[in-house]
Amino acid sequence: MGSCLFLFLFLASLTGQPSADQEARIRRLERRLLAPCCYSESVADHRSEVAVQMRQEIRQMVREGRSDQEILDYYKSRYGVRVLAEPEGELWWVMNVVPVVALAVGLVIVLMVVRRWYKRTAAGAAST
Repeated sequence: MGSCLFLFLFLASLTGQPSADQEARIRRLERRLLAPCCYSESVADHRSEVAVQMRQEIRQMVREGRSDQEILDYYKSRYGVRVLAEPEGELWWVMNVVPVVALAVGLVIVLMVVRRWYKRTAAGAAST
């Protein structure tokens, strides 16, 4: 059984077909990049010529053994950071943490206003 698996993997490497792990990496990378023609869809989903070309390039770079970061850096240098579906570094914090903090602060403010309103209503009802 093990020799059959080895033979299959060996033949797959000769034909240039990516392994299951490589295929998963390719899909993950395609989803992390936006099609530079309109920046509205990931390379995995977009059907433009540019997206098709990028999918082929990503597949080739994975076959060559480049790391995910090398591939992402290549496209950032070619199209700018806007090509990333999710920003890195400080922009990641702005995109992911700031909205959660703003939501929490807003919820606290709403709760304080409702509590004050409830106290005033209860005090007004008790005095009548």
